[in-house]
Amino acid sequence: MHDLESTPVPDDSAVKVVQPQPAEERPSRPLAEGPVTAGRRKLPRAWQYTIAGGIVLLVLAVIFGSFLSVGHQPAKQATQSRPTSETKPSYLPTPSGTEGDLFPNLGHALLMTIADDVAYVGTADERIYALRISNGSLLWRFEVEGEVSRQPLVANGVVYISSLAGQNGPSHIYALRTGDGRLLWQYSSNSFSYISLSTTDSNVAYVSSGEGISAFKNGSLLWRVAISGFDSGVPQIVNGVVYASSFLENGSGEVYALRATDGTVLWHNTADGFPVIPIVADGVAYITSDGGVLTALRASDGHQLWKQTIDADVIQSVQMVNGVIYTAAIKMSPGASIAPTTGPLLETMANALLWNTRQMAPARATIPLKLGVSSVYAIRASDGKPVWHYSLANGKNSWVNWFAVEQGAVYASTTPMDGDDTSQGDVYALQSGNGSVLWHDKLKVSPFRALLANGVIYLSSSKGEDAGAVYAIQAKNGSLLWSYATSGPIQESPILADKALYVGTINGIIYALQAKNGALLWHYPKANGS
Repeated sequence: MHDLESTPVPDDSAVKVVQPQPAEERPSRPLAEGPVTAGRRKLPRAWQYTIAGGIVLLVLAVIFGSFLSVGHQPAKQATQSRPTSETKPSYLPTPSGTEGDLFPNLGHALLMTIADDVAYVGTADERIYALRISNGSLLWRFEVEGEVSRQPLVANGVVYISSLAGQNGPSHIYALRTGDGRLLWQYSSNSFSYISLSTTDSNVAYVSSGEGISAFKNGSLLWRVAISGFDSGVPQIVNGVVYASSFLENGSGEVYALRATDGTVLWHNTADGFPVIPIVADGVAYITSDGGVLTALRASDGHQLWKQTIDADVIQSVQMVNGVIYTAAIKMSPGASIAPTTGPLLETMANALLWNTRQMAPARATIPLKLGVSSVYAIRASDGKPVWHYSLANGKNSWVNWFAVEQGAVYASTTPMDGDDTSQGDVYALQSGNGSVLWHDKLKVSPFRALLANGVIYLSSSKGEDAGAVYAIQAKNGSLLWSYATSGPIQESPILADKALYVGTINGIIYALQAKNGALLWHYPKANGS
């Protein structure tokens, strides 16, 4: 038992190419003269957010625990002995002083990417920051319009930032020079935008938005193809083909395959419900859609190879390993009422989970949704036949919020959704071949996402509204290696770079920890301006 306290249309109308200016001459807000937009289509608010609001209610009651303690419940198959010692977390005060306004108390996850020894951090305060990861010093900052909505992308000396102003847009994509943060070009849309980078030419970016699918090279529009409906996810670029999806007002969706060089439509198919393309592999595009539908389409021509429906409403995550598709999913249950909860942080954390699923489909339920049963499925990729299925939390109501497959094991973490155990969470390791339990850790913590690297699970979590912690758990047997408490909840996965772990809290603090033992290297902003 562990106890812790803790048809292409060449049109440049949507693109603004800006010649680099000296930093002191660049306006603090690059869109001061108004966003440049293309098209007027907007996703109806009721369609985009009705199901999101329902799912938010589902997770509001599950986020917080009153204190942190970890206990291990050995599974029948587990034989390893468990260490009894552990590193107790020490809570840091909320930083204040000369740099205290760098990351204000946002109530929003910090979205971070590390590349070439620099951490690029997007925030809800309409800014992007570049920090040197060796010591946390600020290199530059840049003001954007709207909240940064996705992790930054970095390639060939350019960092790409996505932001969203308001619930229905407009949205913006900024291309900044990594060395000094100078604006190279930007794209604006009246609806949500997703961006992916070319796998063959790092200067080409593909954007999915209400205007269609667009390709830009160094800010110049190469081509644009209008699509039906509203874009529903990040484009996937595989073997010179751009795969994108959209959903329509009648509740169905469409999947497109476009030639990456010129936007020629190679094929498109109608999909069930709200489609997302999580995987394109071995000549097959796998599509997930609401209602637990998983479809395999031949990538060359869109021909349907098979379709499988699992007992789920939301498919959270999909991975394919050795010819088997593994997925974590949630089956919603109707409920008469929702447990009363208050506080802006609850809504923020719930929204963080929704961003991960990217499920913004029109709602079909006519009664409130309260509970959900989380499960892991293994499905044969060749024909869609189920291999095994495991119900997490003993089939009780829970929310699966992290999922990974590696080295013959399937890992998942969940949080209960009702009853007396709402302050707790669970981490599972299942045998990938048959779904049997390898080990199971019971946590008194609200787990969020995790990073699985070098045989260690680095798990982010929250302790109420004011604190959180990082846990390092040995993947082979579930034993605790170390933990470190932070002065704010952590929603995003930790990032590992050069033997150090980097995490950001929703109250606006970046921590750098030694990966081997959790010792603090630095945090930013620094307490008392030090």
